[in-house]
Amino acid sequence: MPVHYLFDAVLVVAVLGVMCYRQTTWRPVEVSQMWRMPIILGIVGLVMVSQTSGRVGTLDVALIAIELVVSLAIGAWMGAIAHFRRLPEPVAFGKDDRYLAEYESRTSAWGSALWLLMIATRIGLAVVAHLTGAQLAASTGLILLAFAANRAGRTFVFAGRLTRHAASPMPQLHDTLRS
Repeated sequence: MPVHYLFDAVLVVAVLGVMCYRQTTWRPVEVSQMWRMPIILGIVGLVMVSQTSGRVGTLDVALIAIELVVSLAIGAWMGAIAHFRRLPEPVAFGKDDRYLAEYESRTSAWGSALWLLMIATRIGLAVVAHLTGAQLAASTGLILLAFAANRAGRTFVFAGRLTRHAASPMPQLHDTLRS
């Protein structure tokens, strides 16, 4: 087994463990901060993919497109099933308490199950890429791009839901938070 596959496996397990933990715990939400991870992972993934040597074939493009669409769809699904609740009073969080959250969220065990589905898809497509010689589709950078697509899909749907929820009439609680 090539060393980069071992690195891929360790990377996937580490990210999956962190994400599964985060899916099951209530965490403060600030939408602008939620966009940070997909942007950073996307940039790093693009840099890593651009450094992959070899010929880019039609199969590479097809496998990459499939993986990114599946990751984006699963992320949107995660955003759709996310539970959120208004905090009794806004909470400062993050480094130096720079962010102010009025809501917290979690996706529970279903979010973890969706992560497992995404990982299973990645493994299946990586096997196909390896067997067919599609080097770009088997690269580590693509893992990061898939995670970025997933988080972007989740954040996009979640932000829309949160905006609609915040606009819904809840006068006594809403007025309490604003005063």
